[in-house]
Amino acid sequence: MNNTARNDDRSDGHYTAIGPLQNARADYQPARTRLMRAAPSPEVVAAAEYLLTQPDAYLHRRRYLDLIAQTPGPDGTSITDYAAAERYLLVTATAHRREL
Repeated sequence: MNNTARNDDRSDGHYTAIGPLQNARADYQPARTRLMRAAPSPEVVAAAEYLLTQPDAYLHRRRYLDLIAQTPGPDGTSITDYAAAERYLLVTATAHRREL
């Protein structure tokens, strides 16, 4: 939240979600928006659910967690990269299904 919202100063007639218009910036994003990520594709969700039903699910889960990468962003915040982990789920689930 910004200072205006914390102080409940909503007397300005042009109040927006980010505060009065004179304080609005085009590049502003609330922290909660910056930290959100897109939901995984339905294929990734299906692969994860399938692998969790396998007897060696703990190995797949451990490998998936190992592949999640944390990298520093340009503003110093941490960015989580799930691409390799999601690719692992898709490839492994496909390989398991082919074996059967």
